[in-house]
Amino acid sequence: MARQQFGGIHPARSGDKTRALLAGGLVFFIAFSVLGYLVLSPSDKKPEEKPKAVVVENEAQVKMVEVLVPVQEVQPGTALESRLFRKESRPQVGVSNRVVRDYEEIRGHYARSLIVPGQPLHRDYITSVRPTNVITANIPEGFRAVTIRVDARTSVEGFVRPGAKVDVVWASRIRGKPAITTIVHNAKVLSAERQTQQANAGQPAGAPIPSTVSLLVSAEDAQKIQLASTTGSLSLSLRGDTDSGKIGPQKPITLDDLSGTTTNNSRPMENVEGTVTIGGEKWLLVNGKLVPASSSRGGSQ
Repeated sequence: MARQQFGGIHPARSGDKTRALLAGGLVFFIAFSVLGYLVLSPSDKKPEEKPKAVVVENEAQVKMVEVLVPVQEVQPGTALESRLFRKESRPQVGVSNRVVRDYEEIRGHYARSLIVPGQPLHRDYITSVRPTNVITANIPEGFRAVTIRVDARTSVEGFVRPGAKVDVVWASRIRGKPAITTIVHNAKVLSAERQTQQANAGQPAGAPIPSTVSLLVSAEDAQKIQLASTTGSLSLSLRGDTDSGKIGPQKPITLDDLSGTTTNNSRPMENVEGTVTIGGEKWLLVNGKLVPASSSRGGSQ
């Protein structure tokens, strides 16, 4: 007959409570361990960086200035009127302080040389003095205009035209021998056969060859040309458009230079400008002074 237990806890129920307590303790221990690890272990995560502020800078504005611009071609000697110009805005960085900004600056002035349309008016192209003619308007203070006769050879087949740059070459005799000397460098051609317009690409190839050419030179060079024209012949050497250099004094070229020979008893080359005979004795004009011809040749005739 089965035994019955009275007044106690059934063994099965006691075991259930024990297991529940153990499970709850285990869960508590695991939770506490995880929390402690999270609190005590160093964090590898970097603090969040705040987004950097983006600064947008506006580009610097190009400063513009107003300049006076011709609306048509203005011939030399023309009185400058307001109808010939308009105002335009140009970047200040590329505008020279010699550029005219307003018409009031040039009221009562005249065109010194040809003024082309579309380009800012430069003060070098204007004058306050009414020009007598086209040529005088282009002669700066201290300069002169001189004219020489030319032909197809001495004017480089007629390509020596207004605006071109040339050297003036003097053919003469030095110590009785033919010689060539460049007496003026980089002279500007003002006119050719009274034509003052600059040559352009559309000029006919068969244009008449001028017989006279006027050059713009210094006052001293003008005297050299005038004197040389009385003691020899002159010709022109055409320079390139970009060749503006001025070569220093050069010695004359003689037949000795061409043949590569020199005379031992001859003195260094002298700038002989002419000869004159006084009382049967021959004298040389050297740099404006008379020198006995015998002394210039080392004492020998």
